[in-house]
Amino acid sequence: MTDSIKTSISGYGLVFKRVMKDKNLSIEAKGLYSYLSAYAGADESSFPSVSLIKYELNIGKQRYQRARKELEDTGYLVVTRKQNGNIYGSNLYTVMHEPRRVDSRPVDSQPVEIQSVDNQPTTINSSTINSNTNNNKTINNMSGNPTIPYQSIIEYLNEKTGKHYKHTTNKTKSFIEARWKEDFREEDFKKVIDIKVQEWKGTDQDKYLRPETLFGTKFEGYRNQQISNKESNDNPYANLF
Repeated sequence: MTDSIKTSISGYGLVFKRVMKDKNLSIEAKGLYSYLSAYAGADESSFPSVSLIKYELNIGKQRYQRARKELEDTGYLVVTRKQNGNIYGSNLYTVMHEPRRVDSRPVDSQPVEIQSVDNQPTTINSSTINSNTNNNKTINNMSGNPTIPYQSIIEYLNEKTGKHYKHTTNKTKSFIEARWKEDFREEDFKKVIDIKVQEWKGTDQDKYLRPETLFGTKFEGYRNQQISNKESNDNPYANLF
């Protein structure tokens, strides 16, 4: 296989223990997650071809699709298509380190259609309704609800970097949601943007001024980073890793 010849056996990737300890994941899903983590770079993304994944994991198309869907459904994996102009290329896989709700409600709070038998009235426990209502309020705050200021954050990033990212893309929103769940708020995002723009803009690291890098798993480290103007100018590679 052509792809297999081009791959290297050197190097390694880090796999979060939390994902491996998730008993809700199948061994196939954990295997695919580990494989993609081995390929992932600083921005937690990789783009091996489907044929290469199947070949190196020794699995068929159905097992690959089943494992991929499981990871996407649980929020451990975001898959987008690489684009060069108007041409779409291979899949871009971004591994996430904690599950996120990709649906507006968790499975346990999905509404159940209740039908009465012979027109007999059906009694519904009010505490269950209240519990589900509260759960839905919490989840809505994490699933595209306007209380997460996606647009404001991305507009600020574009203003500071001169770039043109969209706040509506699922991948960008997933990174913001992950940090929001960790209790970071809009001012934290803006501070990280300010710090890294001061450090990276106009340098070789300018390409990393993007949502997946700034709002990824190193976010807290960036947020607490203290740099001087001299350090920023003299060493553009400081605190990249």
